[in-house]
Amino acid sequence: MKKHIVFILIVFFIAGNIKAQIRTKDTLFFNIDPYYSISPTITPNLSNRTYSEMEGAHKEQMKHTQTNGYIYFVGNGYLTKNLKPKKVLSIKDYIENRTFYLDGKYNKIVDKWKLKDSLTNKYKIYFVHGDEFIEPRFLEYNSYYPIGKGEDAIVNKVKDTLCFKLDTKYVKTYAQIPDHFYLSDSGNAATSGAFFLRKVQSSNHIKFKNLLSIEEFVHSSRFYNKDKTQKLNDYELAEYLSNYVLFLVRDQKTQYVQVEPGFVIE
Repeated sequence: MKKHIVFILIVFFIAGNIKAQIRTKDTLFFNIDPYYSISPTITPNLSNRTYSEMEGAHKEQMKHTQTNGYIYFVGNGYLTKNLKPKKVLSIKDYIENRTFYLDGKYNKIVDKWKLKDSLTNKYKIYFVHGDEFIEPRFLEYNSYYPIGKGEDAIVNKVKDTLCFKLDTKYVKTYAQIPDHFYLSDSGNAATSGAFFLRKVQSSNHIKFKNLLSIEEFVHSSRFYNKDKTQKLNDYELAEYLSNYVLFLVRDQKTQYVQVEPGFVIE
């Protein structure tokens, strides 16, 4: 009899855990903002725009938005009706606060990883379009930059700076490509692809507050998982660091190498 009671209690405990794990998400409703929330569900001819038309549209959007990008979403194929939201939020006001921005004092770029953690992974979302409600199957924050080509291109100059100590035990160089710096955790360029830093220029006049350990920075980031065979997500690390001005610091803080991140797969 005692065995049966213990078994029932175990089943009850497991069922309770499963129920807690599949608990329904809270729902947020957002307005459709033509300058901020772009969707082929609403504007089906997006893919037919020429580059110059897209460039012009982005410049118009930039007059309206306060960050360096906009929300792009694709509906799940269904238009829901008869929902009664208590409140419809402004997607622009919701996103344009420093809670979602990249770490730093100056950046106005939304950190898409923070956005996923605090919005898309946390809530069920609908966009309100008249009396119809669109649930996004795909939702992403896209940066405007660069807009245009060559010397006339508009680039994101509002970036914070990160300075890393050039740790030669963790940062590797090769005689064939001396201006490229690879990490010990970088992947295999011939198979999965590899993260690297490319030298832009050298400088002797850089002011900075903190000199960071690049190994500690990488290992404490969301792009590193020590339990995986390929520990580093090279592509996403490169994408993330592209939002910063980067320096490697040599020789007791007297030589600075400005670098830019890249990802290569052969």
